[in-house]
Amino acid sequence: GDHLRDDAGWDEDGWRTRIADAYAVCLFVPLVDLDDATGFTQFWPGSHVSRSLVGFGGVAEATQATLDGKCRAGDGIFYDYRLLHRGMPNRSNILRPVIQIIFKKKWYIERANYGVESIVKDATSEMDMQHGSK
Repeated sequence: GDHLRDDAGWDEDGWRTRIADAYAVCLFVPLVDLDDATGFTQFWPGSHVSRSLVGFGGVAEATQATLDGKCRAGDGIFYDYRLLHRGMPNRSNILRPVIQIIFKKKWYIERANYGVESIVKDATSEMDMQHGSK
């Protein structure tokens, strides 16, 4: 996102489900350099191990337990989908496009952050339809 004035607040994408074990990782690839001007994603390392840390992002700031995801365009950052993170403000005049790819267990369907319809066709279903099988 652009986060033009303030940070986006601490987010816990992966803790929206009740599963405590790892089930997804995210690959985050910025298409522009991420720095103090364009903003970046800030992570709280280790926060993925306990659901009880959700809502306590301020503690990470106060104890300086954060990791700034400053990086160059095309660099990749992998993180456990449960890791607490937040988007820092974009104070530049350019957009901050990123690609996020979620590698997940087969049963998990991401609906909270990216909508309910896939932008990728299900090749298996399409082949089944072409061959008349179900």
